[in-house]
Amino acid sequence: MRSILSNSSNLPPEKENKVLVYLMLCWFVINALQAHFLGLEGDEAYYWHLSQNIDWSYFDHPPMVALLIRIGESFGHGSFFTRLGTVLITTLSVGIIYKALPERLSNMKWYILVAGATLLLNVYSFITTPDAPLLFFAALFLLTYKRFLAKNSIGNSLLMALCITGMFYSKYHGILLVGFVVLSNLKMLTNRYFWLTVLITTLLFLPHLFWQYQHDWPSFRYHLNERLARHYRINYTTDYLLGQILVFGPFISLLFYATCYKLKIREQLIKTHLFIFAGTLIFFFISSFKNTVEAHWTLIAVPSFITLFMALLTDATDRYIKLFQKFAIANIAIILLARILFLVPHSPFTLIRHYYPFFYGKEWAATLHRAIGDTPVVFENSYVLPSLYKYYFEEVTAIDYNTKGYRKTNYNLEDDCLLSGQKVWHYQMTHERDSALAYIDTKYNPGKLYPINQFTCVNALKIAPLRVPTSMKPGAVYPVALICTNKSNHPVTIYNPLSIDYAFFIAKSDFINAEETYPLPKKMIQASETLSIPIQLKAPEQPGTYKLLFSIKNESFAGNFASAFFTVKIE
Repeated sequence: MRSILSNSSNLPPEKENKVLVYLMLCWFVINALQAHFLGLEGDEAYYWHLSQNIDWSYFDHPPMVALLIRIGESFGHGSFFTRLGTVLITTLSVGIIYKALPERLSNMKWYILVAGATLLLNVYSFITTPDAPLLFFAALFLLTYKRFLAKNSIGNSLLMALCITGMFYSKYHGILLVGFVVLSNLKMLTNRYFWLTVLITTLLFLPHLFWQYQHDWPSFRYHLNERLARHYRINYTTDYLLGQILVFGPFISLLFYATCYKLKIREQLIKTHLFIFAGTLIFFFISSFKNTVEAHWTLIAVPSFITLFMALLTDATDRYIKLFQKFAIANIAIILLARILFLVPHSPFTLIRHYYPFFYGKEWAATLHRAIGDTPVVFENSYVLPSLYKYYFEEVTAIDYNTKGYRKTNYNLEDDCLLSGQKVWHYQMTHERDSALAYIDTKYNPGKLYPINQFTCVNALKIAPLRVPTSMKPGAVYPVALICTNKSNHPVTIYNPLSIDYAFFIAKSDFINAEETYPLPKKMIQASETLSIPIQLKAPEQPGTYKLLFSIKNESFAGNFASAFFTVKIE
């Protein structure tokens, strides 16, 4: 049977635009209310922390999300203002994705159902993470690409370059979208206007690259070498596959996956969207065999998912349309119910540990502040807690101290010497009480408070071995000279004993510690001063390939990330 979705069923352009504006207005209001009434999530607080110092980059991500937050907070402080930039650009994304559709797919009724039923599009319409600006610039890029296909011009090349630059300044995943677009249309490699886009994008991205160069390429080193994988487990892959059913909408995605083989590729734009959607899912599927993959990382495929689904609906039978409509309405009902439950006191969502920051983060911060007042606090292995604490109490001083059992964050690049010599509290997350220590008894991340009378800063102290053997014998000992340098422009006073140790990593959080540590020989290290410290490096007993890390151990804390990682083979 011929589809009930024909071009003749489309609205006149004027009425279509009016309905689209109403949809965007409704989208903005719903997400603005959600943004205002729901407490901040931990990662959002961390991005807020980054926004307090706008720069060309940060350790984890490019700066676009921090800039969005700063713009919103120029009007005030609170969850609504923190998320305002996100709500605005994702509202625009809803309109841009529709305008980027091939003309033959324009059908407002079905677009509202597909967009409203897509879970990822709903969640990242108010939650403030780098994914929101990435989605916005990805949608804008696909719209400009559509126009570029219709007309090659300097103007369209410039617009594409601005969109690609926006993606790159949002999240590095943007490179995937560009790569899949080129793979779907290899003729672009011989198009001078495309290379003009590449040139302009490169020039616009140079400030970010220069920041990376100034800071010794921390983001690239982390993603390419220092992001240690865990031991593989089959659930990494199965969780990813299940996640791709849920994040695109549990009902409509099953319908899409079951019928996508019926897609008819009639134009280059649809071919490109197919490459983007399939390529993104396959890329992260392969990645799941190495490490955990967050389900929402496929967000860049959302515009393509919507476009391809609209293409299926255009060629569908009445029976298929009716089935889709039922599934889409069910999806939307579930999403709206979930949104309401997030705002209802004592709803089932308040029992889910992953959502604790939304409901209990502010209470936890208030409890801690009542206990310690304005005394600085050093959190161990959590970029979320110091960020949440400062978000709710802006006048306090709080930092994150990352040990080698955790991971690096932007706190590793920040100057912790603002606390040098001060009395601080060391906050350690635990459910175990100690009668001799103060205990923060809250539902969200309870912990002990250890007093440190004089804090010694360590972030500025970096270790570089003169030479590390790339191949070692099991259990053998090798003399290695380490150079410890104060990279800051001020002296580091050592109030607590500092020592150097090392560890051979097998996988993330799985490492063999040094049997011996080596004390730093001075009580003060001047700015740019270097110390040469000889050590005896003992290889692990078991053969294999390891990542070797040198650390500085700061009395109350385990060793940190003081050096780069070095690949060593024990054979």
